[in-house]
Amino acid sequence: MFVAPISTAITKRILLQMRQIQVSVASRLAAVCMPPLLLSALLCSSPVQAHAQESASSFDDLAGRAAAARDQGNIPLAVELYGKAEQLKPDWAEGWFYLGMLQYEGNQFPQAIEAFNHLLQLQPTAVPAMALRGLCEFETSAYGDSLRDLEEAVAHGAANEPRNAQIIRFHLAQLLAHAGRFQDALDQYKFFATQKVDAPDLLLGVGLAGLRVTTFPKDAPATDREVYQAAGEAGYAILADESERGDELFRQLFAHYPTAPNLHLFYGFLLFPHDPTLSIDEFRTETILVPTNETAHAMLAFTLVIAGRYTEAQPEAEHAYTVSPDMELAQLALGRTLAETGDVKRGTELLNQVLQRDPNNLEAHLGLVSIYSRSGRREDAYRERVLCLSLPK
Repeated sequence: MFVAPISTAITKRILLQMRQIQVSVASRLAAVCMPPLLLSALLCSSPVQAHAQESASSFDDLAGRAAAARDQGNIPLAVELYGKAEQLKPDWAEGWFYLGMLQYEGNQFPQAIEAFNHLLQLQPTAVPAMALRGLCEFETSAYGDSLRDLEEAVAHGAANEPRNAQIIRFHLAQLLAHAGRFQDALDQYKFFATQKVDAPDLLLGVGLAGLRVTTFPKDAPATDREVYQAAGEAGYAILADESERGDELFRQLFAHYPTAPNLHLFYGFLLFPHDPTLSIDEFRTETILVPTNETAHAMLAFTLVIAGRYTEAQPEAEHAYTVSPDMELAQLALGRTLAETGDVKRGTELLNQVLQRDPNNLEAHLGLVSIYSRSGRREDAYRERVLCLSLPK
């Protein structure tokens, strides 16, 4: 598994990100001689006060011994002592973090999840704890929970530190592919390609996502690993902006695996950001090799729309939408096609369907701009143009 350990330096940086954890163990252990008058007052205090003082003293002792055990590398003792300290003070956020982190490093994933649950109840925005919980959930096969936690953690900056980024993004990429979000998975893998990070499981993951396979790299069948690995190597090269090498590797792939499903679709997706017209032949080839590949039909239609070839796009878009009416890409491709070929009413309905699920879809808004401009609805067209300029990049 592609996992790197969390170093002491990274741990310290993680702790600095945690809100409201401002009192260190050392400061709690600062010994102060008790003045005689204070001692006298303590002796005369009520049993409840005395018990509170005793509990505080016991907690400080446990916290100090837990920190010492952690610093000495005695993980089992540190876990035991942190657990006892939390029984006395369940709202001690720092303790929950250390307990969870030590359990994570000791492969005690269910216990670590429980510790991070306590911490996140106290501090819902503790992003490092959210990321670590997501990694633990991955190991316990709670993939939906793991995807939720890691995606939110990355959105809030958990992957900004380079070494943490590798651990988090690799797991997130696998989860996205497992959920069928293949393009989002490739966006995560691009991070590794641009950083020139190379590993067998990484290339295998790229190939699986590119060929639209939801299997995790560790579970890929031995009989198919060769094509996934080769596809991953070719895709990785293009993601790393090594286009000539990537093009050559794909040519070799097509020669060795002429009927492999989604191979031309993968290549087309990679070509699309650089020059959409180059991807048209790849999408068309995919539809010929695998006529039931509705994603390929929808992408071919959409790419033809981008190229202004609306008449060619319409039958492909109609085909994709007829077979997969809930596919957003099919709705978008057909909506844009109809917007340009005259069926304004139906085109508007389809584009609005896309915007109901994805209000920030630039292509749907651009389609409405075209419809409103053709219909003489200048104010509506202007509003859509303004929306296009304000959409997240």
